Amino acid sequence: MSICDELEELIPAYVLDAVDESTRALVEKHLPHCPICTELVAAYRPVADLLPYAAPIAEPSADLKYRVLAATMPKSQPKRAPMPSFVNQLSVSFSALFHSPAFAMVAVILVIALGVWNVSLQNQLTQQSAAQAALNKQFLSEITRQRDVMSVMAYGAGQPRQINGTEVAARSTGRLYGKSDQTTLLFVVHGLPKSQAGKVYQIWLIDASGDRTSGGTFIVEDDGYGWALIKSPKPINEYQGIGVTEEPAGGSPKPTGPRMMGTSL
Repeated sequence: MSICDELEELIPAYVLDAVDESTRALVEKHLPHCPICTELVAAYRPVADLLPYAAPIAEPSADLKYRVLAATMPKSQPKRAPMPSFVNQLSVSFSALFHSPAFAMVAVILVIALGVWNVSLQNQLTQQSAAQAALNKQFLSEITRQRDVMSVMAYGAGQPRQINGTEVAARSTGRLYGKSDQTTLLFVVHGLPKSQAGKVYQIWLIDASGDRTSGGTFIVEDDGYGWALIKSPKPINEYQGIGVTEEPAGGSPKPTGPRMMGTSL
């Protein structure tokens, strides 16, 4: 087992700050020289940040609300002359307006204005609710994905499979994490060219007959890093190989672009 393989097993504990000083120093000395381990640390950090939200919400006792309110209420307050409320002021204005000859016309205009305002508020509320629902859905989706990554890294048995670049991307290297009898795997890559506008990298799982099934798409930034969570329709040990091609944004039903990476399984 290489030093890189040994340290990969320590990365989850390192990110969670659960290692001693000597181990921390060993990991931090290794990271500048290993792009794969550096990418794993970057992938783990958002997962660690989300862990506090994974705990079940405790139901407070029934009297907690009243005890908190009682503790924050002042013992006594000086009496002050009551300020006229907005409703009272509005009532006075309406009372004066009622005796005006123009009351009927003004009332009609006011009712129309209030109706338009109410519709506007309803539309704003609907838009805000829809936006909040979409944001919540996106947040929950990201939490689920990060938990899947943590699960693969924490419970994946054996050594990760190495995936090499082709002559088109000879400097690229990747690793596939996860159990061979599972359908969820983590693919981490370094050294691929930055994704071009309107292009993505697509993972292909190759079965015994040569048919290719999409394992998902990912992009690569300026630093050459990229990763994807593969959700395969059947366990990975039922496939013969894996490859990566460059495809149009959104992916393709079958490979159409240059083969960038690949290996047999």
